Amino acid sequence: MDLNELTGRFFLLFFSILVLYFFSNRKDNETINPLMVIVGLCTFSLCYLFTKIEIGVGIGFGLFAIFSILRFRTQSFTVNAIIFLFATITLSILDIMYPYEKIEILLFFQFIIIGFYIVASIIVNRKASRYLNTVNVKIALAPNFSLNNETIRKSIQDKMNIKDLDFKIININTVVNEIDVLVFY
Repeated sequence: MDLNELTGRFFLLFFSILVLYFFSNRKDNETINPLMVIVGLCTFSLCYLFTKIEIGVGIGFGLFAIFSILRFRTQSFTVNAIIFLFATITLSILDIMYPYEKIEILLFFQFIIIGFYIVASIIVNRKASRYLNTVNVKIALAPNFSLNNETIRKSIQDKMNIKDLDFKIININTVVNEIDVLVFY
């Protein structure tokens, strides 16, 4: 593999990961750390290294063990982050390992994966992307307050003077008689 081919494969992966990252961070209440992009780039580099040296099955099991330990020793990832990581790792392995003679098949797989990712991201995030702004609101619990959606919606509309909104209950604090609500408007 010459330097031009390696550079082309790297830029294909880099732009693919940027597209995935852009569509992964469309939700207002959940974002992916930009440093997670490095996972795909590191996988790309490791796979390139493994194509140049003779490795045994033990190395593969060792890498699996390292990733397993990292998974259990770090914070929990959201479903969105795990899917992003899996997609970037898959794209990086495809980009470095697929034969260059069949570049059209590689591009086909690349566009299919990115296309499905974008469509799924749009479908999942449609409700959240409808509202551009979010704000945390505290609602006091009156003695006759009901926790149904219409009562909470009415309280938010009275407090903020906004008609078109959606909300998500974050916390119900019975000690101070408050509800923490995330409002999308």
